[in-house]
Amino acid sequence: MKEDFAKLLEEYFEKREKKNDIIEGTVIKINGKDVFVDYGGKSEGIVPADEFDKIPAVGDKVEVCIVEPETEDGYALLSVSTVRTLKKWEETANRLEKEKIVEGTIRQRVRGGYKVDIGNGIFAFLPLSQVDIIPVTRPDNWLERKIKAKVLSIDRKRQSIVISRRQLIEEERAKKRKEIIAHLKEGNIAEGTVKNIVDFGIFVDVNGVDGLIHKSDISWSGLKSPFEVTSIGKKIKVKIIKIDREKERLFLSIKRLTEDPFERIDEIIKPGQTVKGKVVRISSKGIFIELPEDIAGFVPIESLKGRRLREKKTYTFTVERIDADKRRVILTCQEKEHRK
Repeated sequence: MKEDFAKLLEEYFEKREKKNDIIEGTVIKINGKDVFVDYGGKSEGIVPADEFDKIPAVGDKVEVCIVEPETEDGYALLSVSTVRTLKKWEETANRLEKEKIVEGTIRQRVRGGYKVDIGNGIFAFLPLSQVDIIPVTRPDNWLERKIKAKVLSIDRKRQSIVISRRQLIEEERAKKRKEIIAHLKEGNIAEGTVKNIVDFGIFVDVNGVDGLIHKSDISWSGLKSPFEVTSIGKKIKVKIIKIDREKERLFLSIKRLTEDPFERIDEIIKPGQTVKGKVVRISSKGIFIELPEDIAGFVPIESLKGRRLREKKTYTFTVERIDADKRRVILTCQEKEHRK
């Protein structure tokens, strides 16, 4: 009994594995809505008649796939439309293996990426990380967009095609990078697109060449963080301060787009003057204040006289002196605070 069951189980899995196989069968009977086919199985198979463009005759040879090895009626459920789909998939896979590039339309969001319609009812998978050279922040904005992408893999067993738009862009940019970087000069002002923002700076793409704005080159005051001056995907102007032609990288600056305000600090701020500034950082030694014209102010802890200032709030201060060595204006709190 056990041996019979094992044999049946083995036969069942063999048939399952053959579900995507294309089998030639012979039409043995037609009853109107079903076409009965001898496909070499233990029982006859049935193909719904509406799957045929033209109803075959008894004795005709037809190509079928097994959809269900055995139904409750004891017949196998076969399909000729699945054969057409499988052939189209194979043709597409063969073409993509040669061409390596595919065009399609992003149709649907799925777990980890998108389904991309590449024609003939065939879909490829585009991982979210492979959509663009910058992170995708609004996934729905990509739906229904026509794209061109590189074929990363084709799995015939699972009928899976994985593509990457990002890799195609990176390869095209790599070809042009040397030519572009040859025309760039230190001191040039260029427009770039923000690719990523991290604690130590901002990564910017300048015409296909990667560049970094270190946090020390964001503002003359040194009080602005990379995250508060721009956002990913935004176009910004930058000054090229150094070009590493060997590694094809740029060192960029935002602050050097303007003159250093400390070069004329005596004209801007004088001791005894009243100024307004925003609290940006509180330390154990004092409070850092962002003053107009990208100038750093500092209130020593002993000058607070017991007052508590809050971050991101604006207060009025009196200029005590200019600390040229540390490039900051030393401030004292006024008797009355004015907050905005």
